[in-house]
Amino acid sequence: MVGALILGSSYFTFRGIRRELAIARLQSEFVSSVSHEFRTPLTAMRQLSHMLLEGRVISDDRRGQYYAVLARESERLHRLVEKLLSFGRAESGAGRYRFEPLDAAGLVRSVTTEFQGHADGWSLETTTPSTPCPVRADREMLSLALWNLLDNAMKYSPDCRTIWIDLSVDGSRASIAVRDRGIGIPRHDRQRIFRKFERGAQASESGVQGTGIGLAIVHHVVHAHGGEMLLESEVDRGSTFTMVIPMETTA
Repeated sequence: MVGALILGSSYFTFRGIRRELAIARLQSEFVSSVSHEFRTPLTAMRQLSHMLLEGRVISDDRRGQYYAVLARESERLHRLVEKLLSFGRAESGAGRYRFEPLDAAGLVRSVTTEFQGHADGWSLETTTPSTPCPVRADREMLSLALWNLLDNAMKYSPDCRTIWIDLSVDGSRASIAVRDRGIGIPRHDRQRIFRKFERGAQASESGVQGTGIGLAIVHHVVHAHGGEMLLESEVDRGSTFTMVIPMETTA
């Protein structure tokens, strides 16, 4: 019995240590990824700011281009900071959500229109019902979840520069689907990519930088709304991420 107890305790101790090491590795990769995400725009902003400050840019056209780059990179940093803050909010629990009646069709059109302004050279094909689609949701968090899906579709579709967004209604549920023709996701990665700090093998091998929290936020937001997350994907053929949330019932 003593030997069995020693073996059992050793096994569980080993499992605990291995889990802690895995978490430490994921957190280290997360910090590295976030640092890289910050460093890239900051480097560009620093270089352009010094050139403008020192008067090394004479042409008005070139100066205008540099100002546009500064505005775009600062917006990129702002979105990253907001994503990190929203991740903390999602982690704190659904009690922090601010639910209100809203039209899912209007929200989808609003988010895709705004995203189009940040997606130069990309085409967003959006399909929504002609009638309102009432849901009870947190506008900010649901918009962030849709933005994250659009951002992922853009990052992981190097060859096809079109993203399809479809809002459909099935009985008492509304489905917001984002489809791309990108690198796809292997079957063995389709569950773990929704966990925080995790990234699929295809994503890592593609060389695209990421924090590993975008899909974790999406998953948390959808479940906080009482919905479910669906994923259909095929390697080298693309992916479809679908947020399914309950529609608001009328008395």
